[in-house]
Amino acid sequence: MFGWITRFSLQFRILVLAVAAGLIAFGVVNVPRVAIDTMPEFAPAHVEIQTEALGLSAAEVEQLITSPMEADLLNGVAWLDEIRSKSVPGLSSIELVFEPGTDLLRARQLVAERMTQAHALPNVSAPPLIMQPLSSTSRVLMVRMNSRQLSGIEMSVLARWKIKPRLIGIPGVANVSIWGQREQQLQVEVTPTQLRDKGITLEQVIKTTGNAVWVSPLSFLEASTPGTGGFVESPSQRLGIQHVLPIRTPADLSKVSVEDAPAPMLLGDIAQVKADHQPLIGDAVVGQDAGLLLVVEKFPGTSALQVTKDIEAALNDMQPGLSGIQMDTSVFRPASFLQDAVDGLGVALLVSLLIAVLLFWLLFRSWRVAVIALVAISTTVLAAVVTLYLLESTLNISILAGIMLAVSVIVGDIVEDMQAQRRRPLRTNETETDATIRFRMVQLVRNVRTPLFHASLIMAVALIPTLFVPGVGGAFFQPLFWFMALTLAVSLLVGLSVTPVLAYLLLPRETAPRTDSPTAVRARSYYDRALEGARSRRTLGIVAVVVVGFLGLAAASQLVGNRAVVPTIPDRTLLVQWDSMAGTSNDEVRRVASKASDELRALPGVSGVGGHIGRAISSDQVVGNSSAELWVTITPDANFSETEQAVRDVVQGYPGIANNVVNYSQQKIGEERTSMDPGFAVRVYGTEMPVLREKAEEVRKAIEKIDGVQNPTINASAMTPIVEVEVNLEAAQKVGIKPGDARRAAAALMQGIVVGNLFEEQKVFEVVVRGAVDVRDDLTSIRELLLDTPSGGQVQLGQIADVRLVPNEVVILHDDTSRRIDVVADVSGRPLADIQRDIQAAIKQIQFPLEYHAEIPTKYAQAQAADSLLLWLAAAALLGVLLLLQTAVRSWKLALAIFLALPAALAGAAIAAWIAGGAITVLALTAFAAVLAVAGRNAALLSARTDELWRAAPQDPPDKVVMLAARDRVSPILKSALVTVAILIPPGLFGGAVGGALLGPMALIIVGGLITTTLIGIFVLPLLALWFGPRSAPEEWAEVYEAEVPVQPDTQEKVEVK
Repeated sequence: MFGWITRFSLQFRILVLAVAAGLIAFGVVNVPRVAIDTMPEFAPAHVEIQTEALGLSAAEVEQLITSPMEADLLNGVAWLDEIRSKSVPGLSSIELVFEPGTDLLRARQLVAERMTQAHALPNVSAPPLIMQPLSSTSRVLMVRMNSRQLSGIEMSVLARWKIKPRLIGIPGVANVSIWGQREQQLQVEVTPTQLRDKGITLEQVIKTTGNAVWVSPLSFLEASTPGTGGFVESPSQRLGIQHVLPIRTPADLSKVSVEDAPAPMLLGDIAQVKADHQPLIGDAVVGQDAGLLLVVEKFPGTSALQVTKDIEAALNDMQPGLSGIQMDTSVFRPASFLQDAVDGLGVALLVSLLIAVLLFWLLFRSWRVAVIALVAISTTVLAAVVTLYLLESTLNISILAGIMLAVSVIVGDIVEDMQAQRRRPLRTNETETDATIRFRMVQLVRNVRTPLFHASLIMAVALIPTLFVPGVGGAFFQPLFWFMALTLAVSLLVGLSVTPVLAYLLLPRETAPRTDSPTAVRARSYYDRALEGARSRRTLGIVAVVVVGFLGLAAASQLVGNRAVVPTIPDRTLLVQWDSMAGTSNDEVRRVASKASDELRALPGVSGVGGHIGRAISSDQVVGNSSAELWVTITPDANFSETEQAVRDVVQGYPGIANNVVNYSQQKIGEERTSMDPGFAVRVYGTEMPVLREKAEEVRKAIEKIDGVQNPTINASAMTPIVEVEVNLEAAQKVGIKPGDARRAAAALMQGIVVGNLFEEQKVFEVVVRGAVDVRDDLTSIRELLLDTPSGGQVQLGQIADVRLVPNEVVILHDDTSRRIDVVADVSGRPLADIQRDIQAAIKQIQFPLEYHAEIPTKYAQAQAADSLLLWLAAAALLGVLLLLQTAVRSWKLALAIFLALPAALAGAAIAAWIAGGAITVLALTAFAAVLAVAGRNAALLSARTDELWRAAPQDPPDKVVMLAARDRVSPILKSALVTVAILIPPGLFGGAVGGALLGPMALIIVGGLITTTLIGIFVLPLLALWFGPRSAPEEWAEVYEAEVPVQPDTQEKVEVK
């Protein structure tokens, strides 16, 4: 097939060049449009459903919302792999994780169909919200809003009704969360004692307020059915009737008459009517002035750069209508880092390309060769990136790693192409036809591209096991592999088509052999003597190779361990996570966070600090009020490591507060790894938390005695005090109050009840009835809360109910629709199956109540099985490499000898990686595949050159042919290594943060490997061919080649003079 492609290309060379030129032009135009992001999408297909229930405890959220939705609505959705939930005070979050390969939009459709039954939930929450699909690293921009002229409520109105709708409509934007949002409300605050003195009940206030407006969510009020205005119709005209609500301000609402009052009185006479906001579930940390924090998240697969540009353009367009508000987009703006990385890498890659072209010119002493190399490299890389653009994929660190791996091999292949073209048969006479010349070129291209194809296959086979890496790691390796394979395939196609055409058109057809310089002659003489000397010392040579190989294996053994999958890329932003004691008030968390932000802002190298506490409506945080996050922006000229340490020192100066300083991408990766790749645990399922904790302790004690189990601990959520109200039925019966009446009345006074809505200026505001502040400020006031009785009197809540403080869970976790507690442990020293068998036996000895049980989750065992599968696949890949070597060198004995010498060839890479230490990540270790490909290429091309010379002179002895081939291989091996090293240095040194964190370590491994592969290719491979190579010429191929010799025409063709 290789010969056919080259023959076709030479026959239609103008068409081939036109296609190549068009591809380059299309690439140059569209490469800037490729979507750019830091990370690939590493999260599995999942759908999250959030339900806001402000005022409910975690246990109530679980009981009233989470459990019914899990059990009745969501469990059993097609292709569902896992269902898990988190219930926190005021919020239920249910996450459905689907099987790998499930189409996300189809999964969302299935969930949406199930959610049509959600109306059956108790009316204690907002409607469940199916969250938009989010990118794995979803936060694309955080906007801080400050104002000295506007209040927090006024800013919130603008953010909620003007800014958010505009931003949410931008292509690529999935969600906008507003931290510190203060929803404007008309609040009617009542005091039970004042109502008692006026002879008014709470129900009268609720009816009066709700019926005063047009629309009420309370079905027992007349306002729940407001009716329509209708129209006036005359014989010639129809006029619509529109009602105008005269209530817009607290003063307006205060003038409404109280229903069924014993004497005429206004609402303002019995309650305080004011404009205020809802109880906060979180807040923004933005400084001294009133402020908000807008967190913008993006869809999967969208360009962070483009989305950021569109958001900032929209903010600039709205700025004239936001006078008095300062917008700051620097709190978290990954696009700044991405733009710097793209600019730095772009310059570095251009420098690498220029260096490559210059080296081709100098090494081959021909500008024509330099032009061919330039076109070949440009066509290959641009074609691969254009494919990325057409597939609407993102350019991320995995794709960059794949490009680097492929390019490190491709440039060497181009050197081999050019070297082979320089060895073209001399033009024997002026009457040679174009057909003969093209045939010789086809034969030449096939001779060099066949072994190069073997080398590319060796590289691909070595990386095939990465396709089966489970979890987060697989999400990084798969795009790397496929893009590397794509680039190698494009390179092969270019090498079979574009390169031969350019060589045919540009390179001169020489009629006299080239004369070598005296330096080259002396070098060849020294090389011949060195090979002859080493050949006579067979044992010493083998021992030397073995020693180098063992050194490489020893260095490689130090690379095995718990390494990060991807590097931590210093994107100039640090995320400080706070977690104070459960139950801490909003004000206290805000005070501590503000103080810490002031300290951090004063550090050298810190340009800004912003943050938020708690959560926001429809946000990516499912936490309580005691959690906070601070985002620290570091100046570009600051030392990142030193500044990071200074930030850690400040954060650790707050005792009693759990904290963590991470990079945002690493935090998201860590979250996914925790859920997808958990450690070993015994999971205890049940319904009541005290019983669960008791049984978990029994399980812990039982498994700690098992050999191979170390450090078993109970992983349970923290507890927080909560006020619990339990009505005494007998006491309540005496005054005629039912438990439901007591709950509803207490809820209205303590939390507030939405009785209606105001619609004005395309906005919606709530009207709320609630108790005054002094009614709900401590435990005593709750006990003394006055409730209306059917007889017209009042009774204190404490007289009919037990009001007490009890511990309550901060977070309630469900897996497979049930409460659970994990007993986590380290397992080692014995086979996992044996340990699991002993644990199962120990669990059977524990007595569990009804609806309780313990089991070992299958995820850990599946992860271990996946690791075992990877080991088998790695062994299969090694066997595949051996088979490819045998195919390339035509001898099992020689192939095995080369295979055993590969550790020595890779020793330089292993030693370089060992020296780099912690800078080497698992992703960077894929660079070993490029070194392996180079080693395979050197072996395959030496064998191919030997066979070529042997066919030309079958009477020559094998040793002479091998020596001639080895001599011919010295120059291309050295040239390939030099060009490869030269092009790898600029991205590693000048590629910015991505270059330093990923491309630099990969370049170090490849450069180190090139040192040993070059030495092995020049000195060891020829010796192995002499000692273990085939002793007969490849006669079996002769007929194949001779069958394609074209028949010379009787008449001479016109030869175009080039």
